[in-house]
Amino acid sequence: MRQTFGLVLAAAVGVPAALSAQGTSYVLIGDSDASREVLLSVHNPTDQAQSFDSLPIEAGTNGVHRSAAATRIDVPAGRTMVYSDLAGGGPAMIELTAHGELTFQAYLMPLDWMSSRVGLRQQIPIVDSESLIRGGNWAYVSGLRRDVNDRSDYAILNLSHSTNRCEHRVRSHEGYWTRESSVLDHPPLSLTYVADVLAVVGVELGDRYTISTNCGDSFYVAALVSDDSDDRLTVLEPSQSGVSSLRPPGYGEPPATPDPGTPDPPPSGCTQGWVCVDLKGTFHRATNARPSYETRLNTPAGTYGRVVFRFKVHHGGWNRVSSRNQNLFWLAREKHVDLFGFGVAKGPGGPPQVFYRTDWGINHVNKQRVVKHYLMKAGQTYDVRYDFDAAGGRITLTLTDANGNEVMRSEGQPNISEIPFAEGQRIAVGFGFRGEHDNEPAQPGWRWSDLHIELLPR
Repeated sequence: MRQTFGLVLAAAVGVPAALSAQGTSYVLIGDSDASREVLLSVHNPTDQAQSFDSLPIEAGTNGVHRSAAATRIDVPAGRTMVYSDLAGGGPAMIELTAHGELTFQAYLMPLDWMSSRVGLRQQIPIVDSESLIRGGNWAYVSGLRRDVNDRSDYAILNLSHSTNRCEHRVRSHEGYWTRESSVLDHPPLSLTYVADVLAVVGVELGDRYTISTNCGDSFYVAALVSDDSDDRLTVLEPSQSGVSSLRPPGYGEPPATPDPGTPDPPPSGCTQGWVCVDLKGTFHRATNARPSYETRLNTPAGTYGRVVFRFKVHHGGWNRVSSRNQNLFWLAREKHVDLFGFGVAKGPGGPPQVFYRTDWGINHVNKQRVVKHYLMKAGQTYDVRYDFDAAGGRITLTLTDANGNEVMRSEGQPNISEIPFAEGQRIAVGFGFRGEHDNEPAQPGWRWSDLHIELLPR
């Protein structure tokens, strides 16, 4: 019978790996066995003694409600101390509260039958406030396998102080769903440890499986693949998102010789001969209490051939079910029936998309839908340009990243050739969903700024 192998993961909530003043981290330890030992290394870089508190919390329990007192452990000046056997029994989470400046490192050490070290140590990641996974984002852990010698365990860390609802999906490398969706409630400040997770979802033999997890609040996940024949353990961390500010040489850099043509006006400027309307600065930060923003903007009466909407949108994270709609904009003439555009993004839970609906004088369900398959990146800020050129017979939607690179473009066709505004008619704008429908959830963390509208008279 295989025992659950030792697991150490650390998650620092709101503090860096080198804790200054007072900070708390969480170390998760699975059952140890005779073939490997769980070690926690604590370094005191100062010339004075420092200390930390240690408190075991059993897996699957509520870490906010505790019945035992923490144990105070002293670390002498300049010393590096190594600790093991921080918890006994089954998988547990150890709460470490540092008093002073200490650094932590965790690893597994393989042992032979005489309890002597063999092979290489396996370092375990320490997750701080920047690398933990924010609620509303998907985390993907790839490379899980199961056969006669190997099995994969899965650990979910709820790092919030309240119950965290998470959706979990399991997919093969061929692309089929082994488990398309399981929604579970995880206790506050807890570890959920699923031993032999592929067997749990019905996989007898298989390799290169991916588990996807999305929670409503902060979390972290990891998988551990145990190879009993060679006494090896591989820790699988969440996949890299591919989002990076690094660029290869020459990529996205401005040309050596500037374009001699007329530059675009600044966001606050107005092209000569056009009519402009602005909402300057950040005009909406979406929260659960105030998820959406809607207003009417005074528009001079007249007939226009073209209207261009420009604004910035910061992607504050996907909803727990990222395949649902995330609102980008709603732009209309006073009422929904005369729609310049209703823009939506869909995330990695399904085919990623950015699409918009448009048309004047037509019921919403019959309006045309222009779709572009593009995955917006959580945490990124985009410049959005929605060009409704009625006279020219073309609608263009573009997204530009923070480096000035156009990353998405889609084109449609308006069903009108001119844009009339009677006296008193206004442009209606809206950003963010109200959260009143399952497919239109609230988007806390998103923000919109610097709306600039230019209308070209005919």
